[in-house]
Amino acid sequence: MKYARIACALLLLATTLLSGCWDQKSIQDLSYLSAFGVDFINDEYVLYAQSVDLSNVAKQETGSQPESPPAAISIGRGKTLMSAFDNLQKNSQVPLFLGFVSSLVFHERILQKGIITTHDILNRYGLIRYTKWVFATREPVDKILGNHSLTGFSPLTSLLHQPKDVYQQRSFIEPTQFYRFISNFWDPSNTVLLPNVTIYTHSWKENNHYTSRLSIDGVHALHRGNWKGYFPSRDLMGLRWMNKDTEFAGLIIRENNTPKATVRIKHVGLQIVPLTTGPIPRYKLKVHLLGFVRELMSPVSPAHIQKNSEEQVRAQIKDTFLKGLKKGTDLYGLEKELFKKDYRAWRAYEKEHRTAPTADSIASIHVQVHLSDSGKMKMNSSKYPDPLGHE
Repeated sequence: MKYARIACALLLLATTLLSGCWDQKSIQDLSYLSAFGVDFINDEYVLYAQSVDLSNVAKQETGSQPESPPAAISIGRGKTLMSAFDNLQKNSQVPLFLGFVSSLVFHERILQKGIITTHDILNRYGLIRYTKWVFATREPVDKILGNHSLTGFSPLTSLLHQPKDVYQQRSFIEPTQFYRFISNFWDPSNTVLLPNVTIYTHSWKENNHYTSRLSIDGVHALHRGNWKGYFPSRDLMGLRWMNKDTEFAGLIIRENNTPKATVRIKHVGLQIVPLTTGPIPRYKLKVHLLGFVRELMSPVSPAHIQKNSEEQVRAQIKDTFLKGLKKGTDLYGLEKELFKKDYRAWRAYEKEHRTAPTADSIASIHVQVHLSDSGKMKMNSSKYPDPLGHE
């Protein structure tokens, strides 16, 4: 009994040495960063951080908020990106939490300077995840990180944080996540295409007043760490036909320059065959598209729709390639196909500095379009039926 009392006393004394949760922080006492922006102005790195109130992110039992909650933007400047982050933290009233960062925006100026110097801080810190979305912009970064969501929605419900859902409804310029960006960036044969995000101020109205919305209007090309230029959307019409991830892209079918129908492409099959018998690498492109008739304005045959679609796709692929060629850029990543399929040939061409695209790089373009259906309506639905049933 005596020993039991001694043991209990020692146990009680030991509990006084326990630290407990003395360093615990309540969730309302932290600032949760949701996006970073990086710029280079006047020989200084400028780091922007977007933070939101998490109480406005989750759906409330009382329904959506009557107004969109604001997005707080923090700004830090320094000769290095780390010093810019330190200066950003210096004026913070509460500790910053980086585990929820889901978007990263590079300004065109930092792309032109070179973003290799930004990789260390963006990768070394363990809480910053590789799944965040990566964009570029030509607009002021703080304006991009502002709240452009619909009324009553959180700033996280926007193109900056959820771009994939929008891409699935309109496949044009594919958004990219950081892990894919890093993998392609360090691949010497690949050309990285960063979506350019901009602000549209005259496309949406709420209560008869225009509201700002984010939109992707082009890409920035990077090759071996170097910025190769900006390409607007009008120069990238062929890009969607050279991407296997295209899920929903459209074509307008014309006859004598008059719109007759619209077609939606829902699947892209792509085969790139490198040819290595000549002084420069050349490529045979085989594109197989599966689509359906989405709109029919006047009678037109399925054969004409198929033929016109194939002609348009072939012309758009060639035109986009030539637009990239003017800036010495391989927008389709053809060199990567040679790198993957015939590494010895790639090394031989690389030693002679002959891997860059030329006007003769594309040997042929074969396009085949298959129309699966015409939706819920028949192909002759654009013509009013004869009341007597005559054809």
